[in-house]
Amino acid sequence: MSASSYSNLVGAEETHRMRYAFTLQGNNLGNSRFSTDNYITFRHTVGEWQAVKDNFSDALKIYSLAVRYDLDKNSSISLGRKINPRISSMGVIDGLQVEKGLGNFMVGAIAGSRPNYTDYGFDLNLLQAGAYVGYNTSRDFKQSQSTLAFIEQHNGSKTDRRFVYLQHSNSLVKDFNFFGSMEVDLYENLNGQAKSTLSLTNMYLSLRYKLSKQLSLTTSYDNRKNIIYYESYKSYIDQLVDDETRQGLRFNINYRPLKFVTWGANASWRFQKSDMNLSKNLNSYLNFSRVPWIGASASITANFLQTNYLDSKMFGIRLTKEIIPANSAATPISGWWITATKTTNIP
Repeated sequence: MSASSYSNLVGAEETHRMRYAFTLQGNNLGNSRFSTDNYITFRHTVGEWQAVKDNFSDALKIYSLAVRYDLDKNSSISLGRKINPRISSMGVIDGLQVEKGLGNFMVGAIAGSRPNYTDYGFDLNLLQAGAYVGYNTSRDFKQSQSTLAFIEQHNGSKTDRRFVYLQHSNSLVKDFNFFGSMEVDLYENLNGQAKSTLSLTNMYLSLRYKLSKQLSLTTSYDNRKNIIYYESYKSYIDQLVDDETRQGLRFNINYRPLKFVTWGANASWRFQKSDMNLSKNLNSYLNFSRVPWIGASASITANFLQTNYLDSKMFGIRLTKEIIPANSAATPISGWWITATKTTNIP
């Protein structure tokens, strides 16, 4: 359980936002076949309790609330809200999920609904169902996992989407890790005319190479649709940078010259044939996991972004320190952080 406050002390009005979280994960409780996974948050702004009364589902967010029963070592039934790791890019699924292992193969099915896209609540108007087949290999610390799924989603009584989902991850080559997912739509309804079609609507590819214990390189390509943030304490500028830099090509380098020091940099490039939505971004950070004398960790960041309508330079620093020291077998139970950001050259 955790309690956090996010206070903005700059501007015409001070705001103090509170956030409470409850997380519970139990695997094979009491040596039984039952497991549970829960992650629930509640947030509000001090002095604005009426907003909670007007829209309680906007204050309460249930990201995971599910129970699983293991039929055997490779088969299970889950009920509730959870992400299926076999089809992870689809996000959470509300309802029933069944999976059966057959050696290296597995088959599964889902039946339920999607979260409401405005407040992340349960919405029985957004029904969905599907089935998938997968294949796993694991040998000498080398693993691979592939999934092929067929999904149909409804909005009310009408078909919203019908698509094929493909996901693959592997670490078959030493020091290389690959992950990829894509969705191909099989159905569209334009101007009341429904027809079958093939359209690549979402794709994400990522490749990570570990050159040594200190140095790693990552490259990725992302053309997924824009993310909806149901809960975020980022400023308008922070969210704008996220939207402008997530899609496109990204290159990242991470280097740890000293035990408690990590330096990293990433560059991203979003492009289109018409250059109408072009963006270029360079970000660098320096992390200190242990700052002498004060027993804290610190991070310094710099970000440079150029788009067709925006030219910005942002610099920030974050400091994190435990209030109640954790013992050797536990994580910190409380802490505080400070962040400051400066932005210039925004037309």
